[in-house]
Amino acid sequence: MTDAHPPFYKTLGEIVALWAAAEVGYRVVLPLLGFSISYNESPVAIALYYGFWVLVSVIAFRDTLLKHIQIERLWLNGAVSLGFGTFVFIALYGFSLLPMPSGTTIIPHTDILFASPWYFLPKAMDILVQQTLIAILVYAIAAQFHSMRRISFAYMVLFGGSHVLTFALSGAPTPYAAIMTLGSLMSAAIFPFLIVRVKNGFVYTYMIHFGFYFLLALALHAWPPPDYS
Repeated sequence: MTDAHPPFYKTLGEIVALWAAAEVGYRVVLPLLGFSISYNESPVAIALYYGFWVLVSVIAFRDTLLKHIQIERLWLNGAVSLGFGTFVFIALYGFSLLPMPSGTTIIPHTDILFASPWYFLPKAMDILVQQTLIAILVYAIAAQFHSMRRISFAYMVLFGGSHVLTFALSGAPTPYAAIMTLGSLMSAAIFPFLIVRVKNGFVYTYMIHFGFYFLLALALHAWPPPDYS
C-alpha cells in the first residue's frame, strides 16, 4: 500500500468545489423547493440537506479518511460523543429559557442572534460538513509540511481567507463577518494540532466548533447588540 497523497492543488480544488456546491444549493436550490434558508424556520429540511453533503464529503474523501481514522478507538469516540450529546441536550434546555432578542432580521446572518434550540439541529450538520472538509484540508497540508507551525499558518491563510472571500461576496454585515472570520483564524491555533497529532482529534474539533456557536448564541441572547433588545 502506498502512502502517496494526491497533489495538493487537486485536493484543495475538490474541497472548494464541494463546499461551493453545498453553498449554492443552500442559497438557491432550497428556496426553489419552497424552504426558507433560515435555520430557525426550516431546521429539519436544512439538517437533512447538510446531512446529504456529509455523505457526499465522506464518499468523496473516503480514502483519506480511512487512512487517518483510528478504528480501534471508535468506541471511545462513541462514548465521548454520547456524553457531549447529553451535555448539549441539557444546555439547550437552559438556552430555551433565555429571552429572545427582537429587531431587524437579515437571513441568514441574524439566525444565530434569534436562535432557538432548533437552530442547533441544522447547525450541527453544517458544522459536520465543515469539519470533514477541514480535516481533509489539514491532512493535505500536513502532507506538504512537517512543521506544525507551517501547517497551522497555511491552514489559517486558506481557511481564514475563504471566510473573507465568502463574506465579501455574500454582503454579510461587518460585525457578523468579523466575528466569524476571527473565529476561523483562532481555530488555526488548535484545529491542525488536534487533527494531526491527537488520535481521532476530529471529534474534539467538532465539539469545539459546535461550542463556539453555542457560546456565541448564548452571549448574543444575554447581551444583544445595540440595535436589538
